[in-house]
Amino acid sequence: MSDDPVWSRVETTKSACQISAFADDTRGAVAIMAACAFPALLLSVGAAIDYGMATRDRAIMQAAVDAAAIAAARDLTNGHLTDKRLTEVVNGFAARQLETHGLDAGNNIAARIINSNRSVDMNLKRPMRSAFSGLWSSKAPEMTVTAIATVVGNQKICVVALDTASIETISMKSNSWLTAQDCNVYSNSKSSSGVKTDSGIRVAAKMVCSGGGYSGAGEFLARKLTDCPPVSDPLALRPEPPEGACKAKGLNVIDKGSPNARHVLQPGTYCGGLFIGGNSFVRFEPGTYIVKDGPFVVDSNADVRGEYVGFYLKGEKTTSQFLSNARVVLNAPKDGPLTGLLFFEDRATSLDREHVIKSNFVSNLTGTMYLPRGKLVVDATNEVAQQSAFTLIVVRKLYLSASPKLVVKSDYRGTDVPVPSGLGPLGGDPVLAR
Repeated sequence: MSDDPVWSRVETTKSACQISAFADDTRGAVAIMAACAFPALLLSVGAAIDYGMATRDRAIMQAAVDAAAIAAARDLTNGHLTDKRLTEVVNGFAARQLETHGLDAGNNIAARIINSNRSVDMNLKRPMRSAFSGLWSSKAPEMTVTAIATVVGNQKICVVALDTASIETISMKSNSWLTAQDCNVYSNSKSSSGVKTDSGIRVAAKMVCSGGGYSGAGEFLARKLTDCPPVSDPLALRPEPPEGACKAKGLNVIDKGSPNARHVLQPGTYCGGLFIGGNSFVRFEPGTYIVKDGPFVVDSNADVRGEYVGFYLKGEKTTSQFLSNARVVLNAPKDGPLTGLLFFEDRATSLDREHVIKSNFVSNLTGTMYLPRGKLVVDATNEVAQQSAFTLIVVRKLYLSASPKLVVKSDYRGTDVPVPSGLGPLGGDPVLAR
């Protein structure tokens, strides 16, 4: 006999119903009939409750694996979904969502990459819960849900704002424009104001995908999506370039060079910052420039050119500043430690330091601006980067103020500067199919 008091009473009642000595005794017949019907009634009530719980649990389980499959497929579009990352996505999405609703995933979630790295297949199994212990005579039935997310199309990722929590992870004020030609813009923020815009703004892109939502007005010539799984940092595994001895300390290039005879700077480590003063004409020779412990400034009316150059911004004091009327034409390296990267921000710095473009003459920024801790502020009144073959932006936050027209092109065949893995043409849209 079970130790459960409810089932003890059921067993006792069943025994009473089987005593033949009372077969011909009609006294208390109604009570006996009720007692005999009680186990069946109890079973019916328990089954109804269990069915309701199972329906609810199945819906929660399905939502969990759907979200996990979409998030994992998003990493497929970024080009670096490893088995380790797949496990992290499973634990980060499915398990956490289940735990929110009081369900323990345990080790019952299975995931695998299929379809030539274009799909993620997930399934979740767990025993059906019961409102009454011992209702099932043997092991409780097992519920299974599945989800397959497949990357379709050949979309391009060109702007990623990494901050997952703040309002205004992407902010566009006044009459600013963002033109992402033939590519997608992502905001990871879960805030309902993760993408905040003014009435005069315009965004042109294939797709704008917000982890939270949109606030404000303006014109969107793009497919707008919300509740998007965050795009993990596509360059998180990119190693920092090696640092050498100081080539110069606190170098100020003032009134140097001319349009026909530019002042030449060589690759190396520039300690204490690098200042290109107004009216200077400078050419950066190809290679890696490490600007350390001081800002990299191109001052008003300076003119800088660089073919196959990349800048690593090392230290808390190192930010980039292109000030008013500075003329900037830069192409990222085609090889070396900063291949494809124009700017690479030190990952050990504090959050939300500002990297500023104030000039109306920053016409060519071919390559990738990687500022994972910083805020890129474009505060011009003209087109920016419009002559670039392509410009990829991976930042913590992106702010467009005044009336700039930031042009993010995606002509990857128009240059020999490579697109870093995880960006550009590897992108796609995950679609669920069960």
